[in-house]
Amino acid sequence: MWRLLPVVISYWLLAAHFFRHSVFDVALLLVCLPLLLKMRSAWIPVVMGAGLLLNAAIWCLVTYDMLSVRLVMGESWGRLLFIMGGVICFTLLSAVVFQSDKVRAYYSSIKATS
Repeated sequence: MWRLLPVVISYWLLAAHFFRHSVFDVALLLVCLPLLLKMRSAWIPVVMGAGLLLNAAIWCLVTYDMLSVRLVMGESWGRLLFIMGGVICFTLLSAVVFQSDKVRAYYSSIKATS
């Protein structure tokens, strides 16, 4: 389902961040976590949405750290804040995907087994 693509991108973007900093176990977890989206269960949107909120909080901490370094070094920080703000907004808006009627219907419908 193409509507879930922003969710996958958000998780993979944070995975790339952890991979760049050699935290391979967390990066691997973040790469594999979107595979849960294939399961049709009512708890999937809750878990993935909470994960996206956690991702946004991590991006806020990363932005704070990077901004602090830039300010101490006397370098420009406007572009950094603009880019990281965009990443944070994209991550938060990815959680809105689960409010779509079609996505809700996909995860709320349980296949009957015969």
